[in-house]
Amino acid sequence: MKKTKDLKLNEWLKLSSEEKELYLNPKKSVPDHQVYQKFATKSADKFREVCKKKYLNLSYGHRPNQKLDIFLPDNNINNYAVQIYYHGGYWIGRDKYDHSHLALPAIKNNIIHVSVNYDLSPNVNIDVIVQEAYESILWVIKNIGNFGGNVNNINLIGHSAGAHLVAMALTKNYKKKDFLNSATLISGIYQPQITKYISINNIINISDETINLTDVYKHPLVNKTNFLLVVGDEEPNSWKMLTADYGDSLKNKNIPFIFYSAIKLNHFTIVRDLANPNSQLAKKVLKMCQKE
Repeated sequence: MKKTKDLKLNEWLKLSSEEKELYLNPKKSVPDHQVYQKFATKSADKFREVCKKKYLNLSYGHRPNQKLDIFLPDNNINNYAVQIYYHGGYWIGRDKYDHSHLALPAIKNNIIHVSVNYDLSPNVNIDVIVQEAYESILWVIKNIGNFGGNVNNINLIGHSAGAHLVAMALTKNYKKKDFLNSATLISGIYQPQITKYISINNIINISDETINLTDVYKHPLVNKTNFLLVVGDEEPNSWKMLTADYGDSLKNKNIPFIFYSAIKLNHFTIVRDLANPNSQLAKKVLKMCQKE
C-alpha cells in the first residue's frame, strides 16, 4: 500500500497576523488589483455587447442572485461540451457580469460557457453559497440540452472562492451519473476557516458551524473526474500551498490530476489569461473539455 502524504492543511496558521493578511488576502498581495478588476469588468461588458448568442440572467433558484448566463457558439451544431464557471471574490464580492469575457475561448471552440452568480456573504452564510452552486449544476443538468449542450460532458471551472465551490460541488450527490467530464480549480482556497484570521472576517464573521459545513477536507469526494489544478507562479507561497494541499488530498485517494503553474501570473492576471484564447492557460482549460 502506498504511504499517504500528510496534508499540511494548517501550515498557514504559523504565519504572523501581518503575514496572514499579506499572503492570504490576494488584494493585499497584489496592490494594483483594482486595475485588473476594472479592466475585467470593461472587457466583460464589451463581450456581452458583441456576443451574438447569449441568454442572460436565467434563474436557477429562488434567491435574488441565483442567476446564470449562457453563451453559445455562433453556429447550429448540437451536443456542445459545457463549461460552468464560478467566479472568485472571497465569497463577498464580484459578479458574473465581471467575467462574461471568459466565455470567448469556449465559444470560439464550440463549447457552451455558463457563468454563475450566487448570493454573497454576509447576506448569506458560505454554506448557503455552496448549496447554490450545487443547485446551479442541477439546473444545468436538467436544462442545458435545450441549448444544444451535451449533458454528459459538463466541465466545472472555479477561480479562488469559486474553486472552493467547485470542490464542494464534487462532494455532493447527483441522481444523474457520468455527467461530469472535468474540474478545473484555479488558485483555490479550500478552508473558509482562513477568513477567521484576516480582515475579510470583519464582513463574513464566520462561525465554527459554517467552518465545519464548508471545509472541503471534512467532506468525502463523491464525484471523481479529470482534474486540472492551477496556480499563478507570482502568487505568495502560502497561497500556492493551498493548491498543493488539495493536490496531495487527491494523491492520497489515488486520483490523478494535472498541475499547472501559470508563468508570470498573479491572482488577478490569471483571470485575464483565462479570457485569452491564445494563452497557455486557456488552451489547457479547453483541453479539459475534450471527452476521453
